[in-house]
This record gives sequence, structure tokens and C-alpha cells, in this order.
Amino acid sequence: ASVVAEEAAPSRLGAPPPPQPEPARVKTGLVGLRWRMRLLLVVTACLALASVVAEEVEFQDTPLLSSLWEATSKSDNDAIDRLLDSSEYAVTARASDGRGLAWWAFEFQNTYALGAIYAFGGDIENPSEDLQGMSAIQMCVENPDCDKDALIKKATSASEDIRKRKEQRAEEQRSREEADFDVGSDDE
Repeated sequence: ASVVAEEAAPSRLGAPPPPQPEPARVKTGLVGLRWRMRLLLVVTACLALASVVAEEVEFQDTPLLSSLWEATSKSDNDAIDRLLDSSEYAVTARASDGRGLAWWAFEFQNTYALGAIYAFGGDIENPSEDLQGMSAIQMCVENPDCDKDALIKKATSASEDIRKRKEQRAEEQRSREEADFDVGSDDE
């Protein structure tokens, strides 16, 4: 009982009790709009920074890239498929000179390789540059024997078929893996 009496009694100095925090409310009106706009600006800046960081690719020679260069230069479409199937990074990987599959596909005017880039989620018109300051598409633009528009049109046309065959290969691989798993399991 004495505790209740002490709480109800005024403080010794006669000061009013400290203010209690108000319950959280959603900001409305102009203040709320400003707050939401600032939040949107921060989120947008974070996403932009994340995309820049995601585009930073280490330039490094690898056996995968050497094989992609060879397959592209020889128009070995089966090898291109196998190599792209083998690594999710094959489409965007870059050699020590900053070039990758898109550069070589334009250099050798390989419509299949360009279509495969599309089919595997890449962008053949990406403005990224190699160490000499050239984008992949410039490999074609600066070559008088290369018709960029015709090459891109053929690649775009081929990409749908390449994508379907990619999905078919992935399904066949899943089926093989399931069959391998079933062989080793005991139901007893």
C-alpha cells in the first residue's frame, strides 16, 4: 500500500512527472511524404551501389575462358553449350584483358554464341569495356565486314531455340541424377 502512495505523491522538487512517450504512429501528410521520399532515395542508392558492385568482375584467365574462346573461334556450338552449362559465371566471366564471351562472339561474328549469351541471361549490348576501353559490340562496329544489326537479329532469333535446348539438357541432367540416387537407395 505504501508503494502506491509514493507513486501518487508529487516529487520532492514539485516538478511534474516526466512525459510519457506517445505510441508510434504512421507519419501522414507532408512530413510522412518527405520521410517516405528519403527512405525511397536511400533504398534506390543502395540498389544502385549493389548493381555496381555486382558488375565488378575480376579479370582473370581461366581454363573455362580459354575453352570458350576456342569454341567461339571455331564455331563449336556443342562445346559452347557444354561450357555454358558447366558454370553459371561463364557468360559474364572476363579474361585478363577484360574480354569475355560477348567480345569473342562479336569478333568472330558467331551468332550462335551471341544467341547463347541471351539464352543464358547475358546482355550482348552491355556497355562494359575491356582494358582497351572497347565494349563487346564495338568489336563488330569497328570491323567493316561485320553487320551489327544483322548479327544481333540472327542471335536474337536463335536464342529462343538455344534456351529451349538448354532447359531440355537441364531436365535430362536432373533425371539422370534422380536415377543415380534411386539406384543407391535401399527401400528395405
